[in-house]
Amino acid sequence: MNILFGRRLFGRLIFSGNFSGDKQGQGNRNQVQEFYPGQYAIYAYAKDGTKTAIFGSGHENNALSQVTFEITETGCGACQLTFRKLPDKNVLTYMQRIDIHLFGDSKPWYSGYIISRPIEGTTEDSFIFKGHGYYNLLSNVLIFKTYEKTDVGAIARDIAMMAEKNLGIVYNPVKIPDVGYSPEKLVFDGVTAKEALGTLSDFAIDHVYGVDEYRSLYFKPRNHGVNEQARLTVGKHISSYKPSWDTDKIFNWARVKGGNIDKDGEQWLCVVEDKNSQASYGLRQKVLSLPSAYSVNDAKRWGENQIAQYKDPVRSAKITGVRLEYPYPDGTFNVRHMGTDGKAQIRTLSGETQEYPITKIKYTISAKDGIKADMELGVPPFAVDKYLFGIERAAKDIEQAQASAIRQLKT
Repeated sequence: MNILFGRRLFGRLIFSGNFSGDKQGQGNRNQVQEFYPGQYAIYAYAKDGTKTAIFGSGHENNALSQVTFEITETGCGACQLTFRKLPDKNVLTYMQRIDIHLFGDSKPWYSGYIISRPIEGTTEDSFIFKGHGYYNLLSNVLIFKTYEKTDVGAIARDIAMMAEKNLGIVYNPVKIPDVGYSPEKLVFDGVTAKEALGTLSDFAIDHVYGVDEYRSLYFKPRNHGVNEQARLTVGKHISSYKPSWDTDKIFNWARVKGGNIDKDGEQWLCVVEDKNSQASYGLRQKVLSLPSAYSVNDAKRWGENQIAQYKDPVRSAKITGVRLEYPYPDGTFNVRHMGTDGKAQIRTLSGETQEYPITKIKYTISAKDGIKADMELGVPPFAVDKYLFGIERAAKDIEQAQASAIRQLKT
């Protein structure tokens, strides 16, 4: 059994276990990674990459009372740091990079930047800093470019290079492979890099994209296998499991409007549908808009992907109280380091198993309660942030479609 004596953290022994170099926990168990129960650290960095501060457990006069952060399909999401004493601006301020490490792991579990901080002179007795992962910055890069017969992966790499130049996001071509499909014509007329990646993922068919904990932009096929770190049993690995299946979002017939104007002055490009879904749930119609598409083939491919996602009931689940620490049968100790890659497999109290895509993992850390994790699986029945994003994207689509029509009418 791997137990290290002679070191103490809050009076507790330090355990170590076999750990893979892969963040999903698959690999060579002969490679040992030491883990420290309950330990967490937040590193703050200056623009030149030097550390300005370290907060967290084991540090003298630690003023952190709570930390929360989220890992989503698009990588590192929102985070919040709550202090009992306000750190100076030269220690932690706006747009400053922070990395979060759990259980003494040398690799970050989260990387983001500070969006807001308390104002000096406040009468509050707790001080909340809010941040977000670097994916959020992609809204600040506008793309004015036309791509013709270019592989979707190559377009994504071009966007990643723009992001590296303008935002400091790391460009790693290994994380953005070719897709094998080249749209005939794709026009981005003042859309953000975030919106452009969303469009590309639809053309690529079942791809995911975002910025990870190493601040690298990725664009890759969705993993439909089970994440080995996310095989969870109710009552053993998780405290609660609340599944939900929703038919409200189903649609199985859609007419797609694109950016091209035909001889009759129309922008309709094609119709897509799923007969099996219509037979099961009745005809559910919808209008889809993709102003960046100019050919029938491109619009059809994109529309069929939309139908595939919503032709059946949307399945989701909420999980609380995920047990992250666990022992191996040989007595060694490990930590469950899950990402959103792959599916979670849940063994229920009835003995059945259900599989869901991993949508979000939320970590909550405090000196009182230690490190806790909750999960969202599948597509939530309703989420205000996604609803508002949908409204914003629809407005952008209308604006781009109008601009495209005016440009063609002039010529």
